Amino acid sequence: MLNQPGLRAINLAKVRFLDRIANRKPELAAELRNLKLDWYTIRNAAEGAESTDVFVYDEIGGSMGVDAQVFCQELSEITTPEIVVRINSPGGMLKDGIAIANAFAQHPSKIITRVDGIAASAASIVAVGGDVCEMMNGSEMMIHDVLVNFVGNASECREMADWLDRQSDNVAEMYARKAGGTAADWRERMLAETWMFANEAVELKLADRVYESTKDFSESEGDSGGNANPETTELNSALTTLMNHKHRLSNRGYKYMGRDKAPNPAIAFAKALANEEPDAATQSTGFVDLLKAW
Repeated sequence: MLNQPGLRAINLAKVRFLDRIANRKPELAAELRNLKLDWYTIRNAAEGAESTDVFVYDEIGGSMGVDAQVFCQELSEITTPEIVVRINSPGGMLKDGIAIANAFAQHPSKIITRVDGIAASAASIVAVGGDVCEMMNGSEMMIHDVLVNFVGNASECREMADWLDRQSDNVAEMYARKAGGTAADWRERMLAETWMFANEAVELKLADRVYESTKDFSESEGDSGGNANPETTELNSALTTLMNHKHRLSNRGYKYMGRDKAPNPAIAFAKALANEEPDAATQSTGFVDLLKAW
């Protein structure tokens, strides 16, 4: 998760990158300086529709990305009773993730966040900010302590460390409000960099349920092919491309490169705090000894 202090190093790298381009193609550098990359797509609902889909399918915000102000403004203009925010994001800007979660809380519509692929780092804050959080089968969620790219002297580094602790405590409070337990419990999980598959996120109560399809093909309305709206076809094609995009995690400072590379989350410990019996699958995680010690 990146925030304002970390932008000093990020923006410096951006400036150096643009300066190198300017030496070769000054006209391209001028365009890039004003470039803001979209990381979300809103599928406008048909008139009278009950739900609108919002796709968060890339890094949230960033020094060259659209910030949360634009996203929240467009979100406020949606009037359908339900909004489904579909997420496949490796993370992004902390301040933007918090702003989006707070925008969800203030929106009059029911907000369902649905993790299609991955909701890591700041994207997990967006995911837990909805009224209901759903995990698709095979999807992943990750929480970790706030981090920044930073350059500074010893005094500045100590100041930055204190700032990071305050920000991480703040995020831990958000997870605790969603899932229960204390902020200290969640800070420990953040420090450990906890990766969760769908059912694990539900067991830890960061997510409310694993998505179950409600499709019913018993009454087909005929052939839908060949008569699709060209704009709809183009949008669906673009979304399909986004859905198949593989996010790089190796350059983000994460300890683990996905749930299959990470240790099991402390689900048994969480169940003990909730006075629930850990099931057989949970007992195999290795936290039974921790429970006994507790």
